[in-house]
Amino acid sequence: MPIPVLVLGGGIAGCAAALELAARGAAVTVVDRDQPGTGATGASAGILSPQYEAPGPGHSFRMQREGMALWPGFAARLEDLTGWKVGHRADGLLVANRSGAEEAAAREALAWQHAMGLGGEILSASEARRVHSGVSLAHPSYLWVPGEQQVDSQRVAVALADAVRAEGGTVLAARPATALVVRSGRVAGVLLEDRTRLDADFVVLAAGAWSARFDGLPRPLPVRPVRGQILRLLPEAPPPWPVLADHRGRYLVPRENGTLLVGSTMEEVGFDDGVTDAARSYLTEVALDLFPALEGARVVERWAGLRPMTPDAQPIVGPDPELEGLVYTTGFGRNGILLAPLAAKIVADIVLEGSSAVDWRPWGVERFG
Repeated sequence: MPIPVLVLGGGIAGCAAALELAARGAAVTVVDRDQPGTGATGASAGILSPQYEAPGPGHSFRMQREGMALWPGFAARLEDLTGWKVGHRADGLLVANRSGAEEAAAREALAWQHAMGLGGEILSASEARRVHSGVSLAHPSYLWVPGEQQVDSQRVAVALADAVRAEGGTVLAARPATALVVRSGRVAGVLLEDRTRLDADFVVLAAGAWSARFDGLPRPLPVRPVRGQILRLLPEAPPPWPVLADHRGRYLVPRENGTLLVGSTMEEVGFDDGVTDAARSYLTEVALDLFPALEGARVVERWAGLRPMTPDAQPIVGPDPELEGLVYTTGFGRNGILLAPLAAKIVADIVLEGSSAVDWRPWGVERFG
């Protein structure tokens, strides 16, 4: 008999896990408080970039590289299952060095990345214009990382639930879960807001910023929402394809319809996902600083998403050490799109095999005590 699994959360972390579980024979049901994909997944920019803002050559960087390596296959799988084109591309990323200190830090990062066989170089502003014709000449130099990728996360968000269904899973939209059902030290299912009980042998907690808000969790879960606002601009001419960014976590991401996403803020405002005029002004300045030719581009859309952040900015992935049958895949912060396919494999391994060859332990929930 197929193992029954409930996945709490219909974003990319939950749906990627559900997809992997269903493909490997589990009976999977995804439960989402809203429509799947309408949370942080659909609100993100879709940058797949381990080398950008890499903290160093440790576990996090290795996992991000493994995650990106899975993306070509994951994107093709979504497209094959759903017919949606998800805009996966490998056009590289260009990062403005605003000062000698930023350039020196970029060179230091490139040194250990080159030692690992990875590409990247420092370009003058004029050289950078051969990669991206509109970059500002006001910045002394640029970091060019040709191997970085991107995906249209708005299309991915729409495709995810369809892919789960196509793989044989069930998706329950707008059916909020409120509590875990626990029996004899093991999770036995979940209770929905309407008091419906759903039974399962395993529960995968993938509810993003809302992951800590379930009754019956065996421990306080240190996942909090951090708001990120994004603008969509319509330039007079289609922008060049590489992602353009700076060392402050701000970026311009092109889309195939000729628009450009400008992000993002990092705001500690709780569960407020509203947009603000202050962020609009700030992001407009960001866009013009990086790409002066955007003067006159129209703001055609703006939105906000709530990133699930942990105290150490690393995700929570793996089984709960005390409550048997509870598995986490949450707290990805700004790296949910990048890491979801890899985390899905870890979750499916743990549920179906009892362990995973992927080194998930540095991401275990027990590190928070």
